[in-house]
Amino acid sequence: MDREDLISREFLARGYKVTKQRRAILSVLDKSEHPLTAEDIYLRIRAENNVSSLATVYRNLKTLVDTGYVVKAGLFEDKVRYRLQNDPHTHNLICLGCKKVIPLSTCPLNCLGETLGEKEGFTVTGHKMELYGYCFECEHKGDQINRK
Repeated sequence: MDREDLISREFLARGYKVTKQRRAILSVLDKSEHPLTAEDIYLRIRAENNVSSLATVYRNLKTLVDTGYVVKAGLFEDKVRYRLQNDPHTHNLICLGCKKVIPLSTCPLNCLGETLGEKEGFTVTGHKMELYGYCFECEHKGDQINRK
């Protein structure tokens, strides 16, 4: 069973419909090597899946994000990009050149969250971290010209 089917089964088990549009969005994100904008997703699925509008893609992405199967992977060029959630708890390095997402092998925030939570009288229930920069390939190709 591929990841898309697994997500679809879990989606159904949680009481959500697995529509043609949602399945198409999951498929596009599963096949992509980097996060995509809603517009990118729409352009890839509009003809073959009869998606009527970009608004339909946004509505479905909101549901997929709310359920945790899709995550917002940061802002690039003032646009939010989306990707499938790889693991319930991951942190990422995101290349500004090629948009590659590199998951960190460990969580550097667990102890910090507990310590700060105790100090401030706050119960930390989750966190998210993304670090932006350039992967080895882009750094050495000179793709960092547009750095800010």
